[in-house]
Formats: sequence, C-alpha cells, structure tokens
Amino acid sequence: MVITVEDLEMICPICKGNGQEKRQPCSACAGKGTVLTTQGQTLLHVLKKYIEE
Repeated sequence: MVITVEDLEMICPICKGNGQEKRQPCSACAGKGTVLTTQGQTLLHVLKKYIEE
C-alpha cells in the first residue's frame, strides 16, 4: 500500500493554509496551515500507541 502526504493531511479549511486567523495563530491547525485527515489521525494514533509501549 502506498500512502501519500495528501492522504494524511489537507490544507486547513479555517485559515486556508496561511496558519493565521485575525493575525493570531489559527486555532484549528495551531499555525501550521494543515490539518490531519481521518487517515492521518489513525496513523498518528497507531504510532503513538507503539512508541508509548
């Protein structure tokens, strides 16, 4: 299976990818400009689970 970056994250719908809303860091993406997709959240959860063991 091949997973691309586009499968794991997308442009933040709140700040439209610039990382700011009203001259403050975007609350939805923490100023990164991208948010995780459902698949990205799942992968992150699995990785954290195995790192914490």
